[in-house]
Amino acid sequence: TELHETLQRKASESMHRHGELVNGLVYGILTVPAEGNTYLRHLNIVSRDGFAHAISRLKLLATAHRFARVRPEVRSQLFWLLSELVKVSAHGMDQVVLALTRQVRSGDVTQGNVKLCWFMVRFARANYAWLSTFPVLVATTVYMLGRLALDHSRIPDLRAAECELATQLLRERFHECCMIGRDLVRMLQDVARIPEFHDLWQDILQRPQSLSPLFAGIEQLLRTPTPPMFLANRITYEMETRLRFILENLPATSYSRNLMWFVQRYLSTPESESLFSDLIRYIIGVFHPSNAVLASNVVPRYVFLGGLLRFIRSPVVAANAKLALFYDWLFYDPKSDTIMNIEPGVLIIAQSVDKYTFMTALFIEFLAYESDAYSPELVPAIRGSIGLAMQDAVEKGVIPSIMPIYEHLRIEVDIQQNLYHLFPQLVPPVSEPALSEASADDAGLAKNDGAMLLDSTDMLLPAAVDSELAPEPPKPAVELPLPIAAPQPARTVSATPKTLIALDPVSRMFQEEFSISDIELASEGPTDAENTNGISDTTEEGGAPEDAALVASAEPLPEISVEQALEDTSLWLFGSTLQTFVDSVAAAEPDVKQIGRSVKEIVDMFAQSEASISAITRVLASIFSDSLDMEDAETNAELAATGESSDGLEHDLLHYILTAAADYAHTTNITNSTQRVLQLLVQLTEAKVDVGFRWLLHSVVNAGKPVQYARYVDQYAEGTLQAVLVRDLGVLQGQFPGLFYAVLPQIYAAFPDAFIGCRGVVKSVVALIDQPQVYRLSTLIARGQLQLFGHRQAAIVTIIGMALESDASEQVCFWQLLNAEVSGDEVRVAGIACYLLLEKKLDPASNSEAATGLLTHLKASSPTPSLLKSLFKYVAATDNSDVGVNFSGNVLTAWLRTSKAALLNSLSEVAPSALSADMVQSVVSRWLERYSQQLDEKDRYEIQQALVPKPTAPAIEVPNLSSVERSSKHRPVTRSQKAKEDNERKRRISNSQPISRQQSRQEIPKRHKYNSVDSDSNESSSDVPMTRGRRRRNGRILTAGDDNQSYQSSPILSSASSSD
Repeated sequence: TELHETLQRKASESMHRHGELVNGLVYGILTVPAEGNTYLRHLNIVSRDGFAHAISRLKLLATAHRFARVRPEVRSQLFWLLSELVKVSAHGMDQVVLALTRQVRSGDVTQGNVKLCWFMVRFARANYAWLSTFPVLVATTVYMLGRLALDHSRIPDLRAAECELATQLLRERFHECCMIGRDLVRMLQDVARIPEFHDLWQDILQRPQSLSPLFAGIEQLLRTPTPPMFLANRITYEMETRLRFILENLPATSYSRNLMWFVQRYLSTPESESLFSDLIRYIIGVFHPSNAVLASNVVPRYVFLGGLLRFIRSPVVAANAKLALFYDWLFYDPKSDTIMNIEPGVLIIAQSVDKYTFMTALFIEFLAYESDAYSPELVPAIRGSIGLAMQDAVEKGVIPSIMPIYEHLRIEVDIQQNLYHLFPQLVPPVSEPALSEASADDAGLAKNDGAMLLDSTDMLLPAAVDSELAPEPPKPAVELPLPIAAPQPARTVSATPKTLIALDPVSRMFQEEFSISDIELASEGPTDAENTNGISDTTEEGGAPEDAALVASAEPLPEISVEQALEDTSLWLFGSTLQTFVDSVAAAEPDVKQIGRSVKEIVDMFAQSEASISAITRVLASIFSDSLDMEDAETNAELAATGESSDGLEHDLLHYILTAAADYAHTTNITNSTQRVLQLLVQLTEAKVDVGFRWLLHSVVNAGKPVQYARYVDQYAEGTLQAVLVRDLGVLQGQFPGLFYAVLPQIYAAFPDAFIGCRGVVKSVVALIDQPQVYRLSTLIARGQLQLFGHRQAAIVTIIGMALESDASEQVCFWQLLNAEVSGDEVRVAGIACYLLLEKKLDPASNSEAATGLLTHLKASSPTPSLLKSLFKYVAATDNSDVGVNFSGNVLTAWLRTSKAALLNSLSEVAPSALSADMVQSVVSRWLERYSQQLDEKDRYEIQQALVPKPTAPAIEVPNLSSVERSSKHRPVTRSQKAKEDNERKRRISNSQPISRQQSRQEIPKRHKYNSVDSDSNESSSDVPMTRGRRRRNGRILTAGDDNQSYQSSPILSSASSSD
């Protein structure tokens, strides 16, 4: 029809017009149900991309934070449209449905949420065959329906529909559902009493092969960690945003108000209590904070969880919450599980022992009880996994040891006994007191009232659990071989014993303000390549030298134990000094001062001897890796403590080594001892001991002697100061970003040549920066205390090219810093504009951050002919497309408002230049057309006049007088000639001879020209009597026949008269 032809023609004009039509049709389908079929037919005709744009709009709606406010009729139309798109096999529909499953809120029985549940169930039933083709969607739907069934006990029809669909998917697609992992078992435990799930649960326990030939039993599920996407499914997008805001931005001292608001908004009703366990599982398994968050004062996860648990009112909910908190402990395997899943549980046990001892005891009792009662058939495996989880946490530095918990004065003997049964490899045994009959009965009661059990013959549901009841002490652990690999050492953030926590001025920069973070959270830190931030990248052609990989001056040292390292024969001259040092470090209560003296003695002996550098490096590196793990020997804080005195403060082990090395590095002459000590530091760095950035802080920040660091860099066989500096700054930024940004001005002042214009430095600066740091660095740049980019145009464009490959947040911060430094510098701004517009052919659609940053630079600058030429050439390079016209028009409009005169002058200079006049006129015309609402008639007229070529003024011809004429015309008059003329005039007057008009016209100008009124003429004329027919004017005698009008009109006379 004609309408269809019109729609097809409009849709074929451009993808932009196609998108507008699709948007309108989708909006009409959702909001006008009566015309839904009509609009859908139009959508089939208009769509040119297989409904990709329409599905993207639907996904945007499905992931909206305020989806709960969508009207019911719009939701109904949404699912109708989804069903229609399923019929035509539109690609990407599964992602829209996955997003909608997250919008169904757990613990919410309001009318709107119940209707949404019905929509989801009916859609899945109607499109069951399509649903079965997407394994992830099948598993997500099963997990969603199982969790929702708990909330709908008072809505039997909806619960029956949910259970029927979930069990059907589980029986027919059980292999796909197995990807959920151990949380599928936790979900089925909660609903196993529901008749629809009871038979399925028994089949899983007793007849696993009936569900899938590949299913070996329930232990297979329990050994599979749950992927984060399933745990996140039970948290809506709005809830996730608010939760992440608290966990990523709020300090531990001020998060309570936001937590209270969160609980009141989402957890205030009795039905919403089932959401507690889902929130805990999300925080445990999905939200893993970055190193920057771990190193800041943002509220840790275990603190937030401790606050959340206080709002639980039901014992059943409390039991489920504790199980959600420690669920990954029961089947922990270092090969498949991550330490971040058990870290909150470890810290909440360790950090609560002082102020909240009852919570520590409660959690230890719960672990001991679950190890025996969760599944009797898997008791040995569960006990082994719990012990392995705590051992892995200690080895990776989440806590230094569990002995402070075991030996705490408030920990009772039965809790110590539970600790020994759970972690026999970490605590010594205690004598078990005899239990009285009454206490045994109480313990038995607690066991029967415990959390959920897994039994092959019977299934128990969660009953009311009193958190104050003490469970039965578990039986001694039976050590059985488990199919779990021994924990492997991992390169993670760790903590040192409290007695060796660094407290010197540099180290105290790392110290947290609040007491709950004395022990740093462990995290799976970035790889070495990420930590170096540009050092490990391969050198590109024409790239900056700082991005080249540092080549080690020696082969990497093999990892050996301290005992093996001490067996080296080249260390005989140290005698027992090294062994004494090793023993003092390994002592239960190390004497820090004694360790410091030993380190000083060892360094002095090494510097004055010929001992092997590699041998002593092996000893020290082994001590660092085994005892202290100096990756995170200090905790993060600000630079405020740098001015404090270090007298009487404790120090860490590395501090003493650096202090001893500084005694040799600061000397004027570089001796052999100085070189040996500095080579030792280099060897330790190559042995994975982070000496580089600590030496940078010690020499530049603490001691104020950059020459010490420069001499350290000289010991590298290959590696410039810039390359080594970038590597050390990258390690510092990766581990302690707060300190990194604090010391940047001092590093810049110490090494400006290596710092300014360095691509690696800028990359480290923008890697983890936030807006408060951007503001602080911008202030330092404005004061002249920091400079990042410099004035070399080649370095600036290289850095910009690197920034174009960064993510959006880094680019935004990058352009803010660049604007702070180069704003107002017309030369650098012109170079940046030329690079981005002409060389890179900037596309605002794909590089919107760069386009916005360049716009800011150009608007802040004054228009110049060179900038205008770049803009016009950019428009021509984009084939006069809307992209180039819109960008140039944006800049020109801003200039017209702020620098109108400069813009008009620049346009007038550009118009007759080498650029094509047609091109300039075309760009300006399209600008005036697009921005007509922003320009008045006067502006348009002035702009058009500036483009009009200015006519050149004709040359003035000077008459070519001969030399005779020039000499006669300007010949001076002598006094004798004046006297002669006066005498002649007197004679004529005395003879009463009238002067004719012709004579007066000839003589009077002559008289006026050469004789102004002087004393002689006045005296001679005053003696002449006034006769009839004559009158005097200005000392001259005129006859009655003279024409007064002709006298006044004479230019010569009039000028002479006025001058007289």
